[in-house]
Amino acid sequence: MKPYIFFLLFLLVLDTQAQQTASGSWLAPQRLQTLKEAPVALIPFPQQVQWLKEAWKRPSQLTIVVCGNQSSLTENAVRSLKELLVAASIQYNVKSLSANEQAPHHVIQLKLGNNPTLKAEGYQLDITRTGILIQSNDAAGFYYAVQTLRQIMAQKSTLQQLPGCKIKDWPAFALRGFMHDNGRNFQSIAMLKAQLDKLSWYKFNTFHWHLTDNPAWRAQSKRYPQLNNAKNRMPGRDPDSSYSFDDIRELIRYAHDRNISIIPEFDMPGHSKYFEPTFGFKMESEQGMQVLEKLIDEFCAEVPVTDCPTIHLGSDEVRIANPAAFIKRMTARVKANGRNVMVWNPGLTAEPGTIEQVWLEDATFVHRRTSKNPYVDSYGGYLNNYDAYSLIQRYFFQQICSKPLGDSLALGGIICCWPDVRVEDKSKIPLINPVWPGSIAYSESLWCGRPDFRPDYMNVLPAAGTEANNHFVEFERRLRMQKQLFFSTDYFPYVPFGHVEWSMSGPFYRSDNDGIDKEFIGVNTAVGTSLSHQTKIVTGGILRFEELLGGAKKLSKSANETVYLTAYTFSAKARKIDAVIGFEAAARSNRRSAGIPNNGHWDANGGAIFINDKELPGPVWNMPGGHRYLQATWDKPANEMPYSEEEFYWTRPPAAVELQKGWNKIFVRVPRTYIDQKWIFAFVPVKKDQKGNWIEDGSVKIQALKK
Repeated sequence: MKPYIFFLLFLLVLDTQAQQTASGSWLAPQRLQTLKEAPVALIPFPQQVQWLKEAWKRPSQLTIVVCGNQSSLTENAVRSLKELLVAASIQYNVKSLSANEQAPHHVIQLKLGNNPTLKAEGYQLDITRTGILIQSNDAAGFYYAVQTLRQIMAQKSTLQQLPGCKIKDWPAFALRGFMHDNGRNFQSIAMLKAQLDKLSWYKFNTFHWHLTDNPAWRAQSKRYPQLNNAKNRMPGRDPDSSYSFDDIRELIRYAHDRNISIIPEFDMPGHSKYFEPTFGFKMESEQGMQVLEKLIDEFCAEVPVTDCPTIHLGSDEVRIANPAAFIKRMTARVKANGRNVMVWNPGLTAEPGTIEQVWLEDATFVHRRTSKNPYVDSYGGYLNNYDAYSLIQRYFFQQICSKPLGDSLALGGIICCWPDVRVEDKSKIPLINPVWPGSIAYSESLWCGRPDFRPDYMNVLPAAGTEANNHFVEFERRLRMQKQLFFSTDYFPYVPFGHVEWSMSGPFYRSDNDGIDKEFIGVNTAVGTSLSHQTKIVTGGILRFEELLGGAKKLSKSANETVYLTAYTFSAKARKIDAVIGFEAAARSNRRSAGIPNNGHWDANGGAIFINDKELPGPVWNMPGGHRYLQATWDKPANEMPYSEEEFYWTRPPAAVELQKGWNKIFVRVPRTYIDQKWIFAFVPVKKDQKGNWIEDGSVKIQALKK
């Protein structure tokens, strides 16, 4: 081995130690030992839990007991519990007891907590040898206790006994929301109900319903029926589809039964191209504001304030001549109907008392706001922006509102799904955008809170073996369990990747010696020959190089750099494994990417993978060389073409990789060829479980150095 190779290996070891020192600690809501010792995988994990040695054995006939006159508080919980028992083929009956009566053994008992230390939406769940006891001070707490019980029951195949426990639990933030854009892509009420079901399982309590956008105003209007006329809407964007007031009231009722409040959004005056062709004047004109006031009045007359106490006015991404007058007038109209007002920030300057929804991609923005208004956090990456895998890392490490806990101003967070590009098959939205793994990861941060503010971990995964990485890997285990229990593999695009390691060298520039590979000698060299370039160990089966290299300011303005990855895996025999493999993935908002590679290649930007110095051939594509758009496609024909599943690494079938007996070298070239490229690489070994789900293949250890 040449002397410079020895020296570089020494630098790699020093760099690994430095990373572990820098990221060796992380304040988590629960101790890692507590999480690992839990007999079931719960998300979000309870604030306090004690596991008992005694187990509860289910009787042949189960009784649900409601103590005292508490039907109004326990109604939703009992309904959910009945559905849970029916799905598990468990026979039951329901019985009411007076406050003074003693409940029999081996029942599921719901009882008013009368506990001043139990916080809002909190609950106590005791599973003991003698029965199951649920206590809460409010309807939400009773309902959430049942959802925790749902996860416990689902992980016990026989259901003859459940692990004993004493759980005391409550949310860190009062508002825990999910937003779906149905202005651009309409979804049926049945599809939305199915989403509400699962959102409630993970203790979301708010559904932000984006009802209008450039293609259409989706809510019914009896006063202005032309808003619902297909000829005034964008062709190809479900122009015949609207939500009647009966539909809206029904979804609100359905959500209420699952402890979810709906916040409808009528985006104004931006994101509203349908408006001027419909009426002949702009929203911000005097005539336009009169129409909007009447639309607000009409909606509020149809939907009672008790069902819909907050209305979102949007107001983002627009410049008008009269911003202050417009937002003041629309805010006043909503308040005149007895409702709270919510707007986006950045957006038109909010009136005092308005709830601001912060969306800027800046972790410190909430601290730089000048208003004293309450706010909701939607920073962290929209579900349609980042790639599916690294979003989970971002949500797991995000500190909502940049605070450990919510308060009177820091209300909570809303995760957002914006399928901007036209979607033909709406059932594919959760596949193309990681709706379920993303939402579940976000629920953990919302419910448990994050004592530590570490936005750097959102971008660069902490080194393997550190406290922070160990917590992430443990969470991935729980997330995988949720996938196996409750979701189809087609709609849960995520496989754990936190255990993978690489040696990363670069970036190397074309100006280095008239060519990238002259500085980095072919595929037979483990690391670059120039000590002037960065060589370090990085962690994760999905890597985002802009962040790994220090941010956009550190990248070349001519986009001419390349990084190289090297890793090793040992196999006791020659065999074939499967792996999720991918390079650049298009944003689901604007299609921008170098497109689908040519046949036999993995990356349209020139990236390649070598296994034991032999190039791994890429797939035969259905559309080789297609969908190349290096500029944003908003308002262009390309945004009206639905995505195909071969455009994303997480929607394609895993690739077969041949391993030889002994050590195998994995070598990867990842070039950056244009300014706005999403410069990433994914390699995650996978296998199928008994249900056909792709899960991580723990037998394949990807490590930076031979150990």
